[in-house]
Amino acid sequence: MSIDKYKTVAGIAESHHVVKKSRFFGEATAVHTQASAKEFITETQERNPRASHYCYAYSIGTGSALREYATDAGEPTHSAGPPILSAIRAFSLSNIICVVARYYGGINLGIGGLIRAYGQCARECLQNATIETHIFYENLYLKINYRDIGTVVTLCKRLGGKVLDIKYDPDPIIEVQIRQSTLETFHAQLQSYGIGV
Repeated sequence: MSIDKYKTVAGIAESHHVVKKSRFFGEATAVHTQASAKEFITETQERNPRASHYCYAYSIGTGSALREYATDAGEPTHSAGPPILSAIRAFSLSNIICVVARYYGGINLGIGGLIRAYGQCARECLQNATIETHIFYENLYLKINYRDIGTVVTLCKRLGGKVLDIKYDPDPIIEVQIRQSTLETFHAQLQSYGIGV
């Protein structure tokens, strides 16, 4: 079965975390491309111009098209980016970027301290987020007989789809929106009713 839905954040989620005078500011938002992720990183840097580090992770796409990336951005290896990515995975989110800006407080936290601080800030950011579920649909145009309109509408709704439009000139053409994961079932059931697509 194809993966036809994912969870992401609505708007911008934020968090603020302090550890031994170092201040951590987390921000997360939905992104769909690496370019939009880079734009958000730039915006975060503009909002936090005096931060010493801008560490982040993103997860874009679903299934075999999933692309994940994490960077420590100058912090010790694996101390910042991977804990942020781990938080994203823990919330099962996709098409999202989480950036944590750190203002160095003059006290070294050590690798363990950094892992905990970046991970905690990212988790709090995602806990504060409004989570949305997005579903992938396919739009289909079906030229059918008048007698089949009710059958198609019922089948469409039963499979979680939507009827967008019906035109009656001269033969009915119905526009439906079907979840990607139910496309094969939709086509098979239309054929079983003798409705050609």
